[in-house]
Amino acid sequence: MRSVLDFIKNNKFKILILIIVLAIISIGVYKILESKKKDYTITEVSTYNYFVLNKDSKYGVIDTTGKIIVEPIYDNVTIPNPEKAVFVCKEEDKLIVLNNLNEKIFTEYEEVDAISINGIASNIPYEKTVLKYKKDGKYGIISFEGKEITKPIYEEIKGLENKETELLVKLNGKYGVINAKGAKLIKPEYDNIVADGFYTDKNKYGLSGYIVSNKTRGRI
Repeated sequence: MRSVLDFIKNNKFKILILIIVLAIISIGVYKILESKKKDYTITEVSTYNYFVLNKDSKYGVIDTTGKIIVEPIYDNVTIPNPEKAVFVCKEEDKLIVLNNLNEKIFTEYEEVDAISINGIASNIPYEKTVLKYKKDGKYGIISFEGKEITKPIYEEIKGLENKETELLVKLNGKYGVINAKGAKLIKPEYDNIVADGFYTDKNKYGLSGYIVSNKTRGRI
């Protein structure tokens, strides 16, 4: 024990330098990881394994062979990613999520729903990697495998129009933007946020920006 204390005493400067270097490395790694979380990547659907079945104005799910996976007994069925066996079924005002074994999943939450997106160049107008969930009256996002990506802290979550993989979130009455990996892109400080809709074949919506606004109190 004495030798350890002597070593520390005699090498304070070296130890301090080592701590600083490790701190710098840790910060660098953290920034790299955060930067990767902010990469704009769109999930492309190449295989359609499941389809919505409509029978007598009721909805279910079939697979590529025509086999009924979910009986057509629901008022509506959403398949946010046809490659994955995650089906959001609406029965009156209740949402139920089923898998390909017709089992209920994500039952630990008050509600789980697909996240729709308007204004995108896609025939699947939903987020293809995440769902929103409700717990204790607040919302968060989870992966299709059930991994919680964000805690349930938001008052509202919805797709950002003209911008895939990015979500409009409401916190303390103000709007911000996060992406499907949970990275915060715009702090929740605004009354309204819209994407400017800029699109290229190469980058998709990756180069599009945001139009933010706050209400101001006019003079009487």
